[in-house]
Amino acid sequence: MVTQTMRNERLYLGIDGGGTRCRARIVNASGDILGEAVSGGANTRLGMDHVFGEIVAAASLALEKAGMDDSRLGDLHAGLGLAGLPLERERKLAHAYPHPFASICFATDAYTACLGAHDGADGAILIVGTGTCGQAIVGNRELSVAGWGFEVSDIGSGARIGRAAIETSLLAHDGLANQTDLTKQVMGKFNNNPEDIVAFAETARPADYGSFCPLVFDAEAKGDAAAGVIIDIAVQANLQILRKLTAFGASQITLMGGLADQMANRMPRDIADQLVSAKHDAMHGAILMAKQRERTAA
Repeated sequence: MVTQTMRNERLYLGIDGGGTRCRARIVNASGDILGEAVSGGANTRLGMDHVFGEIVAAASLALEKAGMDDSRLGDLHAGLGLAGLPLERERKLAHAYPHPFASICFATDAYTACLGAHDGADGAILIVGTGTCGQAIVGNRELSVAGWGFEVSDIGSGARIGRAAIETSLLAHDGLANQTDLTKQVMGKFNNNPEDIVAFAETARPADYGSFCPLVFDAEAKGDAAAGVIIDIAVQANLQILRKLTAFGASQITLMGGLADQMANRMPRDIADQLVSAKHDAMHGAILMAKQRERTAA
């Protein structure tokens, strides 16, 4: 039951829009969590109609969890952390897109994740999941590293690990690389038919490539040589990002995303000593951003 107090209280929406899923959280001015929900991927490169459709869908579900309905969408002060926003083109499209919320502000999902991880204090994060992106906030300075997309960046990501496994397996099938248990297993997923791989690649998205990533880590744990090479390339790529963030002045770093633990376990001592657990998540960071925007605008 929605009370009069609930109708009058200020509501904030925090969105963590990644390439695989869009997470939403609604809180009141005191920070009490009223409702949370998840919808599909919200990388801006999927198109603004798609992205805002997922955002509104997640917000609607979160309102339902909070015991409210869509009539309250216009009461939500929204902070959106979205994958794909490093591109100025996407930022302009996002700012111009009509929305149903009381107010709205944007940043990359890495920026809101960094805010959340360190609860607004100085620090850095490396998101390493389907994609990768590093972000540091030190004083009034910001640094974003990588995160330019699966096709040309994100070398340490799950999607690139999965793609490398498919590429290596295809080379092995053609006798241009050594066959291993991993390459045989991957080819088996495609009926040992290279044409099936070509058909897959014609429509595959990063998350589709990322679905092969667990096979690589499982194989590496069993001593598979091909898997070891693929993972080492990813580890070195992520280590370069972490060293860049450290050089920028970040004294504490949080690894986030589905591969965070796998990468943390492979870092050298000087980096491992700087790793800290996240205090909060990216939705918390998005809500902090929305509140900061209000204070600035006041």
